[in-house]
Amino acid sequence: MITIDRLTAGYGKLEILQDLSLSFAAQQFSALLGPNGSGKSTLMKAIMGLNTVFSGSITLQDRELIGRPTEAIPPLGIAYVPQRENIFDELSVLENLQLGARILPKAERPAALNEVLGIFPILGRRLSQRANTLSGGEHQMLAIAIAWLSKPTIMLLDEPSAGLAPAIATDVFRILKELSAAGITLVVVEQNARRLLQYCDYAFVLREGMLVFQGSAEECLKDEETIKGYLGVH
Repeated sequence: MITIDRLTAGYGKLEILQDLSLSFAAQQFSALLGPNGSGKSTLMKAIMGLNTVFSGSITLQDRELIGRPTEAIPPLGIAYVPQRENIFDELSVLENLQLGARILPKAERPAALNEVLGIFPILGRRLSQRANTLSGGEHQMLAIAIAWLSKPTIMLLDEPSAGLAPAIATDVFRILKELSAAGITLVVVEQNARRLLQYCDYAFVLREGMLVFQGSAEECLKDEETIKGYLGVH
């Protein structure tokens, strides 16, 4: 669905990704793994038009994304959940969700809000609460819910379990697995590699801006050299 072809990208004059080529398949739950500074977040930002692309191509079903303004990417069916600043802190949970639903035709918004509260029932008990008073897990669920309300075919998530207790991180990964089962293509950047690999279908491992491993999640979990050498986890 998304094809990265010989992409070199970074910030200003600094090149982070180096001649990178890979593809994210439709309706696949992909993990994008690697040590800090390997280029994972840089790749997501390049897809969204948020950094400098020096060369290469990013296509969505044969439509070139490079050169499009960032605001033109979500209408193509791509939702992006960054690690930080992914909700409106001063607004209530309901107001955040209503803003997320504004991309939909007005007649469809009530049904979409009801549906998203079925996926994230904890948010239904927090509707009047200001977003900056949510727990870490609730915060992440709200950010994912806002992205879901745009009815994307692809969701890019950057470190959705960052700072969460293990049990709460498991809840987030479980919800992502449910979204994948519903047909949404997921690409998730994550430091908690072993945990995410228990839920996703496929894994890509970056190191110093280059692809060093790709394969099924099961293959990645069994590859101790990749786990220890490239991911730095035990």
